[in-house]
Amino acid sequence: MTFIRRDANPNKIADEVFVLSKKAKEDKDPKKINATIGSILDENEELVAFKSVFETFDALDDKDKARYADNFEGNKDYLEAVYKHVLKGQVDLPHRLVATSGGTGAITLAFKNILERGDQVLLPHIAWGAYKTIAEDHALKVTTYNTFDVDDLILKAHELCKSQDKLLIVINSPCHNPTGFAFDLAMWDKLIKALEAIEKPCVILNDIAYLDYTYDLKKGREYLKLFNEISANTMVIIAFSLSKTFTSYGLRTGADIILARNKEDVDALANVFERSCRALWSNVNNAAMMTFAKVMRDKREEFLLEKDGYIKMLKKRSDLFLKELDAYHIPYYPYNDGFFITISFKDNQKRDNVHELLLKRHVYTLRVNLGIRIAICSVPYNKLKDLSLILKEVLEK
Repeated sequence: MTFIRRDANPNKIADEVFVLSKKAKEDKDPKKINATIGSILDENEELVAFKSVFETFDALDDKDKARYADNFEGNKDYLEAVYKHVLKGQVDLPHRLVATSGGTGAITLAFKNILERGDQVLLPHIAWGAYKTIAEDHALKVTTYNTFDVDDLILKAHELCKSQDKLLIVINSPCHNPTGFAFDLAMWDKLIKALEAIEKPCVILNDIAYLDYTYDLKKGREYLKLFNEISANTMVIIAFSLSKTFTSYGLRTGADIILARNKEDVDALANVFERSCRALWSNVNNAAMMTFAKVMRDKREEFLLEKDGYIKMLKKRSDLFLKELDAYHIPYYPYNDGFFITISFKDNQKRDNVHELLLKRHVYTLRVNLGIRIAICSVPYNKLKDLSLILKEVLEK
C-alpha cells in the first residue's frame, strides 16, 4: 500500500552542494578550500550582500514587507523593471512577464506547462543538476546535447521532433553553470534559423541566472537582439533570477520573460503560468519585488558600481586560476565568464577518484557530469594558487 503518486520518487533528496558545503563549514583545518558555494564570497570568505540592495530593503515599511504582492503575476513596477533591466530595449516582440519563486521557479513553470508527461526536455550534457530533478518531478524524460556544439543541439532537436509534438530546449548562457561557457552570436543565429525549419512549436528556455556577471556587460547581452528574428513557431522564455543579480539568494524571487511573434501565444502561456503560480506558491515575495523596483529607479548607478567591483574581483580570480591551470596542463571546459570553472574528465570514475582525493586534502568541490566544478565566486584570490597546485598533485596520482 502506498500513499504517494505512483511515479513520484520517494527517496530523500541529497543535493551534493549543500551536503559538501555543510561538511566544509564543519572542517576546522585553517587551509581548507570550499569551492562548492555558488554565491559571491569576498576575499575574507564572507558572503557578499550588496549595500545598495539591503539598505533599500531595510528601509521598506514593515507593512510592505508583511503584505501580499499585488497579484499572482507579480507587481507591475517589478515586472517593468525586470524587462527593462534584462533586455535594455533590444527586443521588440509581444511579451509578458510572470514573477517567480527564484530562478528555480522560473525553470519550473516552463517544465510544468509546456511539454506533455513523458516527453523529453533537451538539456546540455553538462548542466546544473537541478534541471534533471525538476524534469523528473514533472514526469519528463531527458535528452542531452553537447553543451558546446550547436550543431549537435540542432541534430537532437530534429530527432526529438520525430517522436513528440513540441520542443523545450534549455540553454544556460551566458555564464553557464558549471563551466562558464557562453553561446556566441553565430551559435544563437544558427539555432534560431534551424528552428524556423521545424514545423512544430519550439520553445527556447534561456536560463540567464548569471547574466549580470558577464565581464563585458554590453557584449554579454548582444545575443538578445537575435530573438527579434524568431519565427512564429518559436517562443523564447528568459528565466531571470534575483538571487545572483542582487546577492539575495534567500529572498527567492525571479521572473519569466515570455517572447513570441504572436501576442495570443504569449498571453496563453502567461495565463497558464499565472495559474501555476497560484497552485505552487501563490505570489512571490512582495518586499523583494519592491526592493528591485526601487533600486532600479533610485539607486541604479550605485548598484551597478557596487556589482562592477565584484565582477572585477571574479575576473581577477578567473585570470589567475586559468593561468595556473594552463601552466600545470590541467584540462578544463571552455570558459568565458561567470562564477564557475570546471575541470574536464573523460570518464566519471576518474572524476570520482580525484574528488575523493581532494576531500582528503580538505578541498571541497562539486562533481558534475564529466567534470569537477570550482566555484571561483567563493574562493579567495590568495587560495587559488594552492588550489591549482593541489589539483595538479591529485591528478598525477
